Amino acid sequence: MAGGHPAGGSAGLGELIEAGHGAALRADFQRFYGLDLADVWRGHLSPRRAWALAEHLPEESALAASLAGGPEHRGWTLQTHLLAHLLNAVRFADANNVRVNGGKLKRDPEPVKTPSTARKRPALDLTHHPLAVAL
Repeated sequence: MAGGHPAGGSAGLGELIEAGHGAALRADFQRFYGLDLADVWRGHLSPRRAWALAEHLPEESALAASLAGGPEHRGWTLQTHLLAHLLNAVRFADANNVRVNGGKLKRDPEPVKTPSTARKRPALDLTHHPLAVAL
């Protein structure tokens, strides 16, 4: 999350909420900070402070999972992804070692399933770009 949003504050919060991440953000504010996101509208919490707090939520937060694709990403940090891939590599290397040495496997190893990391991005539309307009 770190890195900042050029607009920050209310514009950044508005974009997060409009994109469907408001519930995750509200849950994280309650869980990690003991704050209610609605305090922004009540005037008890400035949008800039809320944005700063949101930027520094840990990677196991509901907002990070929501930004990654949904609730199936909860608990999947960089470390857990690496551990899953390492475990899969060891399982398949062990199975290949058995095969190379003439052994037979009862079944192929089952990989640890990880949530999809493919993010849906809108298609790039350059039809209205000034250089794309036919003269």
